[in-house]
Amino acid sequence: MNHPAHASLYVDELLRALETTARDEVLLRHPMTFGATAGRTRVDQLAAATGSIFATVEPGHGWSGPDMSAREWHGQFEDRRIRGMTVARRSSQRVEVDIFLATFPAPVRRALRETCGGLIDAAAWSLPEGTDTALPPIPADEVLDPKLAFKLAPEAQLTSPVACKPISGAADVERICGHSIVVYGGRASGPRLTVGPTTLSLWTGAVAGLPLEVANVIHWRDQQHVKLMAMAMRPWPVVELFQARMKARTLPFLDASYFEAGDDASVPEHVTA
Repeated sequence: MNHPAHASLYVDELLRALETTARDEVLLRHPMTFGATAGRTRVDQLAAATGSIFATVEPGHGWSGPDMSAREWHGQFEDRRIRGMTVARRSSQRVEVDIFLATFPAPVRRALRETCGGLIDAAAWSLPEGTDTALPPIPADEVLDPKLAFKLAPEAQLTSPVACKPISGAADVERICGHSIVVYGGRASGPRLTVGPTTLSLWTGAVAGLPLEVANVIHWRDQQHVKLMAMAMRPWPVVELFQARMKARTLPFLDASYFEAGDDASVPEHVTA
């Protein structure tokens, strides 16, 4: 069933939760682009354009604190169910809203460019000139450390823009996390909110010197063990770099069914040092 807040992907709901007024500066960061759109009217227009690609949107988990409010959602795009996250954060009289996606299939990317292209500067859709897109060498003696602050349940799963289907089992999830942290160089932790058995954790990595923004929903089996990590990311140009570097690292143990069909041509072969 469609939810009435779907037109703005819950941006309105979250701004109300933070008691946003006309005195506040409001900014929106789109899942596909660099930079931010400023001004409440322009933010509302962009949020509506983004949400318009989905036939229906249903709410998922929600989190709310004094300075942050967030909503997980699932949008129906043709025959695909797209998971997303909308997060609003307040700092004094500045309210920043981020929209993250858990998957970026090509038809969704095209639809977002068509509906939002006139509302965002063209340069914001692409990597900065001179960005190094080559795949770094992978040392043969590399030691991986997932740097997880919790234990994984044996049946743990990971969903991420890295792959188009869940990665299952604690060993493979740890292995993916170990490769990930090499690619994005560590996590700069942001705020966290916990409601019941779920925690929303925001953090930032970097790929080719560019920020990779992540919203990770952690589902706890008990107080010590995690049964699911569901990640959403932005902006797409950096996510695409991250995908390419992770695919080069993980194809030796994840088969091609984990990756979107047709992506192979855009991923150069990696070099083993």
